[in-house]
Amino acid sequence: MTQTLSAYVSTPVLTLGGSTSTEAMDNLLALAVEETTAGLTWCEATLNNWGRPGTAPGYVYPSSTLDLGTTLTVTFGPGDAGRQVFAGKVSAVQADYPADAMARVVVLAEDGLQALRLARRTRTFDDSSTAQIAERIAADHGLTGDVNLPGPSRRVTSQFNQSDLAFLRSLARADDGEAWLEGTRLRMRRRPDRDEGTVTLSYGADLRSFSVRADLADQVTDVSVTGWSVADKDAIAESTGAPALASELGSGQRSGTELLGSAFAHRTERIVRSGPLAADDARALARAAYLDRARRFVCGTGTTAGTPALRVGARVRLAGLGGAFDGEYYVSRTRHEFDLDQGYRTEFDVQRAGLGTSR
Repeated sequence: MTQTLSAYVSTPVLTLGGSTSTEAMDNLLALAVEETTAGLTWCEATLNNWGRPGTAPGYVYPSSTLDLGTTLTVTFGPGDAGRQVFAGKVSAVQADYPADAMARVVVLAEDGLQALRLARRTRTFDDSSTAQIAERIAADHGLTGDVNLPGPSRRVTSQFNQSDLAFLRSLARADDGEAWLEGTRLRMRRRPDRDEGTVTLSYGADLRSFSVRADLADQVTDVSVTGWSVADKDAIAESTGAPALASELGSGQRSGTELLGSAFAHRTERIVRSGPLAADDARALARAAYLDRARRFVCGTGTTAGTPALRVGARVRLAGLGGAFDGEYYVSRTRHEFDLDQGYRTEFDVQRAGLGTSR
């Protein structure tokens, strides 16, 4: 059987102002693109800043093709199989003049959620669900809302001197969701419903390195949310525990909840809300808080030789680590990097709720 080794030039494809920029690619010294579950993706590119921009030698940047507000996209991978890992606008330009090297320029850019980060407001929403509020925020910024969260409608939801992005993140967390931008679509989903594909990596092959830890320090056996219902004139106490996690555990895996109870003791996390509360809201908060902890039971960080398909929301299936740590993980952070010394590589963080058996 003949095996074919695929190789390609690892320099990313850069577009500026909607057009491919061979000049920027020729001058590129280093680049990093980072995405997390917080939603906002950023890019930092370092370029050589001395050349022949016109008829005589001189500084190349800033220029009409690369200045504040310029649209920038970054694509890694060969030809038609390339994947765009960033699309946004330049928000900062830094010029460096080192004593022992050529002049350079550092370009920093953020994706379209930057507009939400810069908009700070105080307002209230009556009888609205997270989906309805997110649709309103999307419309405020000329985006299309694509929200699928099963959270309750709340009597009053307040945005108090918060940016639209911070407010949106808090809404998503309360309903066990994540928010991110895809083109001009503002998307919100629960983690199990966010599907960015699956990537398979093996230690000793395409997985260069990996470090992983199963840690009970932040685990609980259940979460209880208590407060006061103004409508019912009565106390509210809602709790969530292991049953909420059952569908997210792999075959033969044991959760942090189970191992904490057997190795140490039962531990309840109590969250007390001082504001008015409804029973369905308390249940949603308890579930979201419990799952957030439970999913961080097993956390790892790895590197590959460059994998553009790795992005937040993807699943990565790891092999060659032994029974306890083999299997599928959720990608919670990616960092695509390029420089002239090491070429293209990808660093990623993963999480999962269960620990496999050692044998």
